[in-house]
Amino acid sequence: MTRLTIILIAAMLGMPAFGQALETGGYAKTLFGQLYPEDQSLAEGWKTGLQGLLDELEDSSDDSETLDSIPEFQQLIDAEHAPFSIAELEGSWRMRSLQATDYGAFIYQYFPARIYPEGQAMFFDKNSGSQRHRGLMAQLDAETVFFAGALYYGYEGPRLYSAMTAGEVTEEQRDFDAVAEIYKIGENHFLMAFAPTENRFRLYEIRK
Repeated sequence: MTRLTIILIAAMLGMPAFGQALETGGYAKTLFGQLYPEDQSLAEGWKTGLQGLLDELEDSSDDSETLDSIPEFQQLIDAEHAPFSIAELEGSWRMRSLQATDYGAFIYQYFPARIYPEGQAMFFDKNSGSQRHRGLMAQLDAETVFFAGALYYGYEGPRLYSAMTAGEVTEEQRDFDAVAEIYKIGENHFLMAFAPTENRFRLYEIRK
């Protein structure tokens, strides 16, 4: 993402320009205010929904990959959330995607990713693997950071959350929008839970 793009995003969100001090609370409030109303619930209900789906799959699936994956999903669902600061997320990470739908539960390999400050914004950048995400992050409360960004594929250029783009927003753009919550579940160990859509659940397990 170019420096010019970052400056434009900062201007759109009313954030300080390069070199100015960032007031974190104001930045988080402004970023949250950019979310569409239907996205402001973030990943609310993901635990209950995912637990219900996994219970159904455990009872009905005969797919060995799905059945082998369920205990690892369960560990992440049950993990306690610790207080943390968004600054702890800065750096290079390994991330793996865990996805569950009516068709099964699947865990993918770890890919490198990066979380970094650019100007006065904190960026999430998973730019490897076939399914990728990029977007902005901010502190929601003592135990949660939230993400507003977009999904894109390895053969495409990265997208922004559509509310942060100029011009009329298309239905296709909205289909790629993604919001999520990030929790600390251990030392250098984080969980990113995306807002579920149509009984489809996605997690990122984040490790050093």
